[in-house]
Amino acid sequence: MIGRHAVFLTCFILIPACSGITCDQRRHRAVKIMNLGISKFSQGQHAAALADIKAALNEAPDYVPAHANLAKIYMEMKKWDDAQRHFNRVVQAEPNNAQALYHLGFCYQQLQRNDLARDAFNKAVAINPKHFAVHYRLGTLAESEDKPRQADAAYRQAIKINPRFAKPFVKLGLLYLNHDYPEEALQVFVAGTQVNPASAELLNGLGAAYQYLKQYTKAIDSFKRALEIKADLYDTMYNLGMAYAAADRRAEAKEALQRFVAYTRGKKTIPQEYIKGAQDKITELEGESTTVGAPPARLPRRR
Repeated sequence: MIGRHAVFLTCFILIPACSGITCDQRRHRAVKIMNLGISKFSQGQHAAALADIKAALNEAPDYVPAHANLAKIYMEMKKWDDAQRHFNRVVQAEPNNAQALYHLGFCYQQLQRNDLARDAFNKAVAINPKHFAVHYRLGTLAESEDKPRQADAAYRQAIKINPRFAKPFVKLGLLYLNHDYPEEALQVFVAGTQVNPASAELLNGLGAAYQYLKQYTKAIDSFKRALEIKADLYDTMYNLGMAYAAADRRAEAKEALQRFVAYTRGKKTIPQEYIKGAQDKITELEGESTTVGAPPARLPRRR
């Protein structure tokens, strides 16, 4: 199944058909078959597209665009090992292809082969120092290895190159929140939302920073704005309910948390600590306790 949170925009490579004068017949057939596969993929025929591009490689095993397109399909299918094999074929043929190195590094990162991921990312950024997505990925890699200073520097470099790219703002702000620097986190989220006012993830982070600072009215407003943009952000649903509870707006808190719990039914990817936290808070709101709520110690790490 194609992942809905793809971290890149798939850009397939369509090649004009060549004549017998410009290339051999096997390459000519490979181009036609590959382009047919790309067309099928765009129509949602993913299995047929995969078969076609494999057939193109049977015709011309060294045909780099077919390896690149097959790797991108495998990435969409989250078959990271298959994807990295074909990106490696691309990089072998085109060692200065920064985008292929970026995708290769991402595949290795998903496979938790961090040394290989870092090597690919560093090669990519050496070729193209302004590849902001590579700097962002180097930040996520450093953060996963508990190297917050390196993560901070990488996220800031990504922001410096392209402030319209919201993800490093989100990750940098959450990095500060998760290390108990809410004032610094608030500065990051305010700056991020000024540049990217339609980012629900940034508005969620802004609300979380306000909530940590006990500015509950501002937190509630930020969470509500985030959900207006993206209604299925489960952490924002949870945070909104807890912010209402912290502000002692008990009826609104109960309604928001019940809505969150209903949304989580059948969704195995949502952390159990959030579901349990919401259920416990609902029970508390239905009783006599007036204890206010707070977010979990660590916020979800969105990729």
